[in-house]
Amino acid sequence: MKRILFGALALLMMCTACKDFRLQTDYKYESSPLDPHIGINAWEFMQTRDDLTEMVEAVEYTGMVDYYTQADRTITYLFLNNTAMLAFRNNHAQVDKVSYCDKEEVTRLLLYHMIVGEYHSLNQKLPVEPIYVKTLLEGEWGLMTLKVNKSSTNSIGYPIANGNIVANEKGSNFNSRRSSSIASNIMPTNGVIHIMNDYAMFRKTYTDVTPY
Repeated sequence: MKRILFGALALLMMCTACKDFRLQTDYKYESSPLDPHIGINAWEFMQTRDDLTEMVEAVEYTGMVDYYTQADRTITYLFLNNTAMLAFRNNHAQVDKVSYCDKEEVTRLLLYHMIVGEYHSLNQKLPVEPIYVKTLLEGEWGLMTLKVNKSSTNSIGYPIANGNIVANEKGSNFNSRRSSSIASNIMPTNGVIHIMNDYAMFRKTYTDVTPY
């Protein structure tokens, strides 16, 4: 008898408690993406990353620090990580340090990877089809295209290449050297930063003599 009474009492308590666990129906979900703004300029950010030490050396070697600290206009910076700088060095003269390269060619390299304006994959600032953009390298050698990759999936269903930035997509700018970002949409106080794993360059045909 005691067991029956105890069971009935427990069931009553459970039912009473259930009244306090109704499904919430009036809650509106509001997304809150991470803020890409970092509160420092491009030069300050460049010095915070271990994978950009060779680019720091290149900027100091060419005396171009002012390009990365300026606040007069918005620049989209394509930062070249150490892998990209190694590729440039090997293709240039197979030297051990970027400061052993010709200073004028390093200057042209850096100018080519700075673009006038704001280009990123947030708020549809950059389309999925390549567009021509104006780099700080004057003349024909400064021609570059930019695009943002669509989301895609690999053979086992995982997303890849989601929103990364591509410079000189194959076939979009003659036979120019293509480069893709490994980190994108970083917002310093003076523009936008995308970190590239290779350097880009303009090349009209495979037989052209290129500046770097």
